[in-house]
Amino acid sequence: MKLKHIEVFNAIMLTGSVSAAARLLHVTQPAITQTLKHAELQLGYALFTRQRNRLVPTHEAQALYPEIQRLMSQLESVRRLSAALGRQGGAGLRILIVPSLAVRALPEALARFRQRHPDMPITVRSLHSREVAQAMALQEGDAGIVYGRISHPALQAELLATGRLVCVSRVRGRTAARVAPVALEEVLRKPFIRIDENDPLGAMLAEQWSRHGLQALAERGADITVQTHHIAMLLAEQGMAPAIIDSFTAGAARSATLQARVIEPEVPVELSALLPQNVRSPRPVAEFLEDFRRVLGEVA
Repeated sequence: MKLKHIEVFNAIMLTGSVSAAARLLHVTQPAITQTLKHAELQLGYALFTRQRNRLVPTHEAQALYPEIQRLMSQLESVRRLSAALGRQGGAGLRILIVPSLAVRALPEALARFRQRHPDMPITVRSLHSREVAQAMALQEGDAGIVYGRISHPALQAELLATGRLVCVSRVRGRTAARVAPVALEEVLRKPFIRIDENDPLGAMLAEQWSRHGLQALAERGADITVQTHHIAMLLAEQGMAPAIIDSFTAGAARSATLQARVIEPEVPVELSALLPQNVRSPRPVAEFLEDFRRVLGEVA
């Protein structure tokens, strides 16, 4: 199959019709139909059958599609990288950051950064840690801020700060005060809010309760699962259930009735900056990271 055959095949699989595929690819319907016929002629079998004005994939098409999806994903990476390379040299700061850290630490760091660079354009994208690493590898950012130390051959990780896991919960009727640590096992015995294991911290927590033989207890207690630490904290503020999050996110809380208790055994949480491998950071990037590091020291 030629690349144009693959693009048309993928568009039809996504949309289910020739007309919708034509709109997606910004071409005419006859062009889609002709390309599909050429692809099927070359392959020697049909890719779709028509049923009530929709194209239904054949068994062969369904078998091909997973490989086509992987190829289209790689093609999109090439497009993104080529576009990023064309933008290099532009005067600006591009920041990729996990959502929880964009709530308080980032605005405060940028306010300090702005004092030295009042006219510099700044772009912020909020992504999950693995997405940050992928985008940084494609040179779509100048600095990526993530949980943990994600390993990638095109990137180097610079430690920004080390915090810890805490349990946050709502205290009704009074202002929250500093309280004693709480055992992980105690938290897991009641309904709690957990972070999805696709998140580095969610995976770290799952590894902790597996190490201490608390897996079954955790599975019974996990009442709500969310993707970001900030959402977990907001739900805890509403009294939904206690949440296990990092101390940096907990430090961004504005509620006077949200109490944070350190988890025992203590679980350290690292924050890292992902930077291009073997490339010295431009001065503005280094200054922003130093501002961010100082804010983290004040928050956690």
